Amino acid sequence: MANKNVKAARHAIIVDMNDFLMDYAANKLGKQPDLAEKVAAAAKNDLSELDNLFKDNGVGRRTKYLDLAAGFLRDEADADDEDTSHDFTAASDALAKEAMAYLSSHTNEFDRWEEE
Repeated sequence: MANKNVKAARHAIIVDMNDFLMDYAANKLGKQPDLAEKVAAAAKNDLSELDNLFKDNGVGRRTKYLDLAAGFLRDEADADDEDTSHDFTAASDALAKEAMAYLSSHTNEFDRWEEE
């Protein structure tokens, strides 16, 4: 049962990360058809390519993706800023890559503003 809760929580944060990123992308690039595909294609090989897409020196990637991942992982581990037993940077990067893979395979779910 606990494993199902962990999976559900992980899925929820992945969706939240992508929602935040897509809102940011729509703000930076304008609401446009296939924006999720453009974001996913830009970050396909390297998440830092989002910096070039948004022309924001990494603000979006860090604040809308990596910081959310780190916060989730810290909460999940019940860790504070003093906790050095976990490598949250590497774990955040891994979760962000997982989230981007999810975005890449579910782009139509994240272009919701077309319905507004």
